[in-house]
Amino acid sequence: MKRSHILTLCLVGCLLLALTACGGESAETEQKAETNTTETSENTGTSVQEDDAAGEEETLVAYTVEGLGTFQLPEGFTMDSGEITEPLPNRYATFQKDSYYIQANRFGTDAYEMAGVALPADLEDYSTRSGVQNSVPEGTVFDYDEYGNYAAQFTQEDGQLCYYVLLQGEESFGSIFLTAPEDQFDKETVALWLSGSQLE
Repeated sequence: MKRSHILTLCLVGCLLLALTACGGESAETEQKAETNTTETSENTGTSVQEDDAAGEEETLVAYTVEGLGTFQLPEGFTMDSGEITEPLPNRYATFQKDSYYIQANRFGTDAYEMAGVALPADLEDYSTRSGVQNSVPEGTVFDYDEYGNYAAQFTQEDGQLCYYVLLQGEESFGSIFLTAPEDQFDKETVALWLSGSQLE
């Protein structure tokens, strides 16, 4: 629980920079996070059968978070979600199962208006914002994978592998990332899981 709280605050700080800074500019935003968290281990929606790398079918189910989006993941993930109201409004959710940790965030037009900046033009524009760039190792390149994710893969300082996908909703931007130990991380599998992510 401590790990997910620290990662939540860290990523929110990085994404706030994406809202308030463009190009090489930096923003000095003190983080004062007021969170209202609700926890649930249930999912909603329909099941989807997908073939995994071994040729067996894996059931993906829809995890829906009001105000955030819908995520297609395997059964058995526990979910924790909430809202941060300061310094800018943000919806988030975390998902955990075994050694997999997934976090999703969404910033809507209200957050961009409060920050005094326009929404990015598209995912490519969003990826160049300093907040996104500051949350990945230097030299990390985002590109479209075979499932349509605009994503980057890198190794964190703790040795965990991370698959970081940028998302665009109707009038929102955000991200979802998955971390796992190297011996459990399979790029094709996690790219497939995250490709079902949709922001509101």
